[in-house]
Amino acid sequence: MEAVLRTVTAAGVVLAVALAAPGADAQATIGTRATGIAEAVSIALQRNPDALASEVDVKVAEATRSEVGGTFYPKLHLDANVQQWNSPFSINFGGASFTVRDAFTWQVAPSLTQPLTGLWSIYDQYKVQQLGVDVAAIKRRVTRREVAFQVVQGYYRLLEAQRLEQVADTSVAQLEAQQKQAQSLFDNGVIGKNDLLRAGLALAGARQRVIQTRGNVTLARGQIDTLLGSSPDEPFEPVPFAGEPPPIEEASLQSAEERAVAQRLELAVIDRSIAQADHSVAFARKKLVPQLNAVANYTHTEGSPFQQENAAFLGLFLSWDVWDWGATTGSIDEASAKLEQARVARRKVQDQVRLEARQAYVNADTAKEALAVARAAVAQAEENYRIVSKKFEAASATAFDMVDAESLLTQSRAQVETALYDLLIARAALQRATGTALPGER
Repeated sequence: MEAVLRTVTAAGVVLAVALAAPGADAQATIGTRATGIAEAVSIALQRNPDALASEVDVKVAEATRSEVGGTFYPKLHLDANVQQWNSPFSINFGGASFTVRDAFTWQVAPSLTQPLTGLWSIYDQYKVQQLGVDVAAIKRRVTRREVAFQVVQGYYRLLEAQRLEQVADTSVAQLEAQQKQAQSLFDNGVIGKNDLLRAGLALAGARQRVIQTRGNVTLARGQIDTLLGSSPDEPFEPVPFAGEPPPIEEASLQSAEERAVAQRLELAVIDRSIAQADHSVAFARKKLVPQLNAVANYTHTEGSPFQQENAAFLGLFLSWDVWDWGATTGSIDEASAKLEQARVARRKVQDQVRLEARQAYVNADTAKEALAVARAAVAQAEENYRIVSKKFEAASATAFDMVDAESLLTQSRAQVETALYDLLIARAALQRATGTALPGER
């Protein structure tokens, strides 16, 4: 009996050491370089499809801005024609023949058109597109921050899955030691067959949990690989978390909400959208103004003696839709309504930002308290397991008592790991909700 107890004690010491150094075995087994969380985020921002798509959106907005910007300057237009007739054309006048047109004629006429009054509306168009570039750039930052948070979340969930796998392995080792002890006690006639069977059933259940936790590790690894834009077969190993969780950066619920309103990129997007809508209204109103353009033209003609060979002019051309049955005024009303929509949306987004910051702060604070409770429960479960083990050795406790004590200990250890990574993820969620940069984000 003493030998069995020493075996159980030694196994417990070895397993406790294994739990204290969670990442060493994983790195040795996989044989890959561990990747830090900031490095993982940096990799994702370079390879994640969503992050890459946001880069393309900025380029599209910049191209549209350049297209509108080109309309500020004179437009060079070229008209040209070449004709081969079936014969020359001549007329008789006063007994003489005069050639009106040769059999081959051609003409080229380049012209420059510079908008004058239209420059006002072009300016508003350009400002709309310039603000569109700003919106695309800010949305790119929003996307990158969301990708960064997803990577942080997936990174910690992978670490959590690995730790829960180790907790399950520890449970199997403890139950194997219990079964050996129960077998010894049964062979000596101290316990009955039902106690031995109960120990075996508990061990089988623990092995099933190990299988499940290993599957969870595989799924978590696949998820982080997807976020990183990597192949599921590409090796990835996170750096095990060590030490205490960092403190929550926000001092109070009110400070979290104020920081969110001041820093959230979504509000910056809305502000740019309001400015866009304002310039759209101005652009619609300028359609009521007559369009005056300056035009310079040069025309060269060959093969037609009755046309001037070289001609040029400078002039002003006026265009004005005097009456269009309310089409222009309707576009003004539409632009004004969209401006009001953007202003209302701003208030709605601000309320949502405050609510998200509030929820994130409460979740982080709750997770911190949950971790403290879970750690206290582990200490109690370990002491309970030690006491029940002593009683079982003295035949004053049954195998059912031992299995229950081990189950409580395993559950409490798993709860600590879950609470720890819930806190780390909640802290990252609070950073995102308040507009604070995440590790590796740039």
